[in-house]
Order: sequence, then C-alpha cells, then structure tokens
Amino acid sequence: TRIVGGSQVSYCRYSYTVSLQDSIGHFCGGSLIAKDVVLTAAHCQGGNYDVVINRHDLGTNTGDRIKMVKEIPHPKYNDRTTNYDFNLVFLDRPTNQNVALVNLNDNKNSPSVNEEVWVMGWGDTVADDYVQRLSDKLMDVSVNVISNGDCDASEGSINGQISDQMLCARDNNEDACQGDSGGPLVLRGNDNSGAKDVQVGVVSWGIGCASKSFPGVYSRVSEAYDWIKDEVCSRSSD
Repeated sequence: TRIVGGSQVSYCRYSYTVSLQDSIGHFCGGSLIAKDVVLTAAHCQGGNYDVVINRHDLGTNTGDRIKMVKEIPHPKYNDRTTNYDFNLVFLDRPTNQNVALVNLNDNKNSPSVNEEVWVMGWGDTVADDYVQRLSDKLMDVSVNVISNGDCDASEGSINGQISDQMLCARDNNEDACQGDSGGPLVLRGNDNSGAKDVQVGVVSWGIGCASKSFPGVYSRVSEAYDWIKDEVCSRSSD
C-alpha cells in the first residue's frame, strides 16, 4: 500500500478496514461490509489467502484471521480497463470481533467535487518507485474529490479511460498506491469507531504514487451498490 503524506490512525478508527494476506504477507486491503463479507478490488483476486480483521498493527497477532472461501468479482469487471474493479470476498465464518461495519454509498450524486474523503491502509509510505516501505500500522490521509472530466484530462491520462464507474481524488503529495489496492475511500462520520463512515470508493489504480499530475482512481461504490446488496443478501450467513 502506499499512504504518502499520511498519519497513523488511532487504534479503533476504521475498524472495518481489513488486510488480505497470503503466505508472503499483506497484499491488498478491503472493508468489512458484513460479519462474513469483505469488499475489495477485483484486481486483488486469485490464490489462497486469509482476511485479517481488527489488526491495527500488522506486526502483531491481534484480531481475527479467517480463511477466504469464495470470491465474486463484479460480472462487468474488465481487467484491461479496470472498469468495475469490485470483488466480494466471502469468509469461512463470521468474525468474532466487535468491529464496525462500513456503510456503503447508494447515492450517485455523492461525493461531490472538492469534497474531502479519506483513504487508509498499511501501504508504502515513500513516494519512490524503487523503494517499497510498508507501514506496520494503519495509516490514513485525506484527499479531495475531483471531477471525472478533470481526472481524464490529467497529464498522463489516456483520454477516455475514466469511466462513470470510477471516482478520482487527489491532494498534492498525498495519495494511496500499491498495497492499498482494494482498500476503502470514505466520507467520515463523527463516530470514533467509524460506524457512521460511508464508503464511496475502492482503491483501484493510479500512475505512480503521490503524483501531482495524476490523481488516485477509485471504483465508485454507488455504481455497484445494487449488485453488492443482492450478492450479500443472498449469500451471507450474517
């Protein structure tokens, strides 16, 4: 992950944020949307892995580690364009942790341009393409939503690659990349546990890290809300 320019999160904040871990370690983030379901990015899918819940510091053995038993990527996911970059991860059992579930955004008019949103993860904290320094502790950073038109016109963009299913945000020298893939982008509520946070995006892609010329690109949750709701309601044991 990369949370460049970010700060360490207080222990209970964003308790819905999870770590996807294979035999090597943390490789993607995600968000707990039911006690046994995680929302992440489709480009994170594949292989055998566990989901680690309520572990603020990845250098510890705290929290709950649960095996992934089924993945359902969005049926319209395109690995070439990364459009509809959503993946639902169903767990072997519901978590035993007392953690917040994130609320999902169903309002296609939200968030608005220039609105402050937050992204978090255990990502790379150095903006150097040749150095990857993962943070053991959960980090967050605030960024601001920009219009899809401005995003598409950004230097380095291939014109037309920003679809309606994507959401862009940036702030100078503060961005998420690498290990933060699949992690949540949220409108923050006023509850310290994160129980009132609303997830508006899933970390999808970008060009480089903390690039002033190119923003971070997220999958727009409101565009997949109905699909997520249908799948979770029909498959979750929670």
